[in-house]
Amino acid sequence: MSDHRKYAGLPDLDLAPDIYETPDLTDDTSTHPASTVFRSDSRASLDRGYEDDEDTGIDRHRLDPDEARSHFLPAQLSAREVDFSDRISSKRKSYRASSRRRRKGENGVEELGDLSDDDDEGFERKLARLRREVEELKEASSRRRAEKTSVDETETPDDGRREPDNGLDDLSNVLHNLHTASGSGGVGGAGSRLAKKLNGAMRAPTVSIPNGSAAEPDQHPPGSSTYTVTYAPTYAKDQALARAADFDTRLTLIETVLGVDSIPLSSEGRATSKAVLPMLDTLDRQLSTISTTSVTSLDSIGQRIRQLTQDAEKLEEARKAAKAAHEALRSSQRDSNASQTVNGEVTAANSIEDPEQVSKINALYGTLATIESLSPLLSSVLDRLRSLRTIHAEAATASESLARVEQTQEEMTGEIKSWKEGLEKVEHVMRHGEETMGGNMNAMEGWIKQLEERMSKLAS
Repeated sequence: MSDHRKYAGLPDLDLAPDIYETPDLTDDTSTHPASTVFRSDSRASLDRGYEDDEDTGIDRHRLDPDEARSHFLPAQLSAREVDFSDRISSKRKSYRASSRRRRKGENGVEELGDLSDDDDEGFERKLARLRREVEELKEASSRRRAEKTSVDETETPDDGRREPDNGLDDLSNVLHNLHTASGSGGVGGAGSRLAKKLNGAMRAPTVSIPNGSAAEPDQHPPGSSTYTVTYAPTYAKDQALARAADFDTRLTLIETVLGVDSIPLSSEGRATSKAVLPMLDTLDRQLSTISTTSVTSLDSIGQRIRQLTQDAEKLEEARKAAKAAHEALRSSQRDSNASQTVNGEVTAANSIEDPEQVSKINALYGTLATIESLSPLLSSVLDRLRSLRTIHAEAATASESLARVEQTQEEMTGEIKSWKEGLEKVEHVMRHGEETMGGNMNAMEGWIKQLEERMSKLAS
């Protein structure tokens, strides 16, 4: 009952109990389900349904296919030269849709206008469409010119007709001026004026033709090249970044070849890596020291270390004494400055303090935080740069060493070839000697058999 009270306010709620009753089977009752026949509602029944559903607020209007089809009849789609690929380098080209304006007369007949009758298109959309069409015309013109050049490269235009590219360039300039004028004002206006000024300054100067010379078309030599200068304010910055990236890539490649890890961004958790060349130099010195030391040299080294330790202690004591004396001098000067009267006289302490020196000290204190943050990386960067300089210095002699190695290999190849020829000759002589020895053995066997036969005859 609680459910009935909960949903009592909902419309079309059937509160009657659900009863499913199966009739008893008789002789004249069929158990086969009756076939359902789709029957479309008539217009009168639909109208009655609309009148009944007006109070409920339910829209039971059916879709009319003819009316829906007539809505898209005036639209025309052009998929010519549309690129459906996912290539990044390709230029995006989409469908071109055009529609005719529909007018409905008093008698209910619809009239279709022409394709150019587009009153709802705004200024910005029309300007964008014209600029896009001009770019497509430029591409089509460049393709036609390339095809014409490939078909006949020897023909040159001898008539003074104007190329269509000039008209396209003029139209593009007009559209660009319109776009600049529409976006002028504030920062955009200043940028457009700067672009115009740069464009005018970079335009090629015109050359006047004398009256006596004939106006011939401009013919470039076959080996000439045409360059286009483009204003790019961020070119220098991009070049600097590209050089820095190239340098870092080369350095990382060299370190990878040498088996050295790159510099960690933070020194937390592990110490900074060391370059391989200073480490090899240190190991070489340690090994040479271990291999060349003796008892007397160790004693002398120990005495020198003790002497250096004593000198370091004395230097530390002298530094502390000098610091204490400096502090005492500053305190005495401060007391003398406090006891003097202010008469416009410059004291000795003020004469010592130079404003330029004070500004330098303040600037140094300002950069102290940056220096402290870079101090963990400074030694590793210096080692990397020194290693790179050494590698570049040795790269000059690497070509000579490679040439010597190649020459040695060529000499070894010649010697191996001569040894191979001598070995082949020795094998040939040995083979000939074996054949001769075999023939001699066969002859000796024949002689021995003959002697045995003679000896047997003599014995008998």
